[in-house]
Amino acid sequence: MHLHTHVTKNMKHLITLTILILLTSLNACQRPDYPQTLRQAESVMNARPDSALHLLQGMADSIATLPEEAQMYYHLLTIQAKDKQYITHTSDSLINRIVSFYEDYGDKERLMLAYYYQGSVYRDMNDAPRALKAFQQAMDLNVPNYDLQAKAYNQMGTLFMYQGLYDEVIRVNRKAIEAYLILGKRNKISYFERDIARMYDIKNMPDSALHYYKEACQTALADGDSARYDGIQGELGGFYYKTGNIDQAKQTLKQMELSTHIKNKSHIYYILGNLYHHAQNWDSAYYYKMKVLKTGNINKACSSYAELAKLESAKGNFQQANHYWEKAIEFSDSIYRISQTESLVKINSLYNYQHTEKKNAQLILEKEKQEYWTLFFIAISICSIALGVTVNLYQKRKKEKILKKIEEKKKQDEQKYKCSLDAIKDNLLKIAELDKLLQKKDIENDLLQQKLAEVQKEKLKAQNEAIKQWNEEQKLRLMTFKNSEVYQELLQASKDETYNMTPMKHPGKWMTIQEHIDSIYPDFTDRLHKLCPSLSDRDLQVCYLTKLGMSPSDISRVLKQSRQAITNIRKRIMQKIEQITPKSSNFDHFIEDF
Repeated sequence: MHLHTHVTKNMKHLITLTILILLTSLNACQRPDYPQTLRQAESVMNARPDSALHLLQGMADSIATLPEEAQMYYHLLTIQAKDKQYITHTSDSLINRIVSFYEDYGDKERLMLAYYYQGSVYRDMNDAPRALKAFQQAMDLNVPNYDLQAKAYNQMGTLFMYQGLYDEVIRVNRKAIEAYLILGKRNKISYFERDIARMYDIKNMPDSALHYYKEACQTALADGDSARYDGIQGELGGFYYKTGNIDQAKQTLKQMELSTHIKNKSHIYYILGNLYHHAQNWDSAYYYKMKVLKTGNINKACSSYAELAKLESAKGNFQQANHYWEKAIEFSDSIYRISQTESLVKINSLYNYQHTEKKNAQLILEKEKQEYWTLFFIAISICSIALGVTVNLYQKRKKEKILKKIEEKKKQDEQKYKCSLDAIKDNLLKIAELDKLLQKKDIENDLLQQKLAEVQKEKLKAQNEAIKQWNEEQKLRLMTFKNSEVYQELLQASKDETYNMTPMKHPGKWMTIQEHIDSIYPDFTDRLHKLCPSLSDRDLQVCYLTKLGMSPSDISRVLKQSRQAITNIRKRIMQKIEQITPKSSNFDHFIEDF
């Protein structure tokens, strides 16, 4: 009896304790009564993020009076609204506070959202490893928020792609498909099927790529989305051409040529032009190459101009052929600037890919990267031909004084690449650090981290090669300029006080010099204007001539001003610069390094 009583009492205590624990848990999970404005912002977040952000900004002054959980959720919603508005995140301090709070608070739904936007913040801050970790943590919570899961897998796929981890891209895209199937949103699936096809194409697995391209087409067709279907079909036509299925490529692309849904058909016209060119149907090839020029795609235009030049040369129309060669050179210059910027930026930068159409456009660019590099090398060949023609045309005009000047300036020109050479050295140090990292025991069992480290090494090596290639191209551009008529005029004027400088007073002449300077030293003029908006035309001319290595005495003879006047201009410019960069060296060193 006593034992029974004791057990009964213990059971009562256990039941009471259980009830208390349950009540405590329920009370802990119960969310505070948020202000009405906060709830309104939450309700319109997906449909109208701009309105949500406006509502949140309107209550910024009163947020400090709210409970801590409400404050954290306010900050989380603010980050979410900014992300949906494509406002770049620049700091991780606030989102890390939010994540820490929800890790302790025990709200898995809020924690999943916090992890997701922590990943978005690190994405914008170009920190792929931490971004991927945050997205994966969101997935590991196993919260049945399949819409957020799909978005996270989408983001992870993009990050993996720009790290060159194509198998991982395929894996997470399949996860995204599973999430959307659970949600019943089949209209989203064709995008991921197409992206998987692109990855298999990059991996040189054409059978798998073709399978997923067809799956994507069938899914889009089943959804009744003719615009998406036509877009994927147009891409499939290019894939057929790439893999040698000429008849299927021609049939598919001719159909897509008539599509009203494809806004830019440059790739369709370009490939059709190539098909007719290979078939020696010159008239049709000419027709489609001309249509390419009207689309505004500079990459396709460059190649089309080069091929049009060949067609005209074959016909004996050398004047027209020369015109097309000049246009090809002009477009190659633009391609070089874009490709150089993108190649260097992509190595250390990641993009905001939340918006589906924006992501699609960027993935298309990635798919065409190999083609762009081919065009780039074609452009280099064209520039080399043009350089040879230029040298031959002006060979008779060269004088011993100019040749001597070029030789004297050779060492100075090489010094101008010091910054890029330093960048190469820094990258080599980073590569060495990554080698040490790979040897550490704490990442030996982390295959993904190993992959990321290896990829980063390859990216750094690629960056070094890009820098070296850029230096060579810069030398080529500088030499082209030094063999130009306007540069010879400058040299003659710098050494001969009696030289008639009337042509140099014409604004068009200085515009030509500016274009050359900005081509050799990208955006030199714009960067100067941003640093010192008040620079006059005369100030810029002094900067240009200094950049070309001319002494103050040389500049005074070119500009027909006294030595003291040039000195005063240099001092005035330097005073403006020192207000912004107080640690600047002297004028010559600043312009040389700028």
